[in-house]
Amino acid sequence: MNKMKPSFRNTSPSFRNRSKPYFRNRSKPYFRNRSKPSFRNTSKRFSPNQQSFRKRLSTIRPGEQIDYKNISLINRFISEQGKILSRRTNRLALKQQRLIARAVKQARILCLIPFLSLK
Repeated sequence: MNKMKPSFRNTSPSFRNRSKPYFRNRSKPYFRNRSKPSFRNTSKRFSPNQQSFRKRLSTIRPGEQIDYKNISLINRFISEQGKILSRRTNRLALKQQRLIARAVKQARILCLIPFLSLK
């Protein structure tokens, strides 16, 4: 009548002696793809003293003034749907992009350009 009941502690040794713990330690940072090489090659990154190969071409000529009344200028920086294009698409400096965005919003409020273009 001495039948041994199976217990959790009497499991196979392979389960207990794993290389990775079942619950990971939360204090250490965990990186999923640690063994994979990085997407970008580190040798190709630019150092701070090197100039980038892309030159920012200003599409706003020096004589043109960024203003809500200058509709011909504003229309160059709006998509067909009436959205303000991104700075990367416009190839503008940060200050110019801010001024364009402000001018577009003012022109929309004053009904000089539509909020949406339903084409």
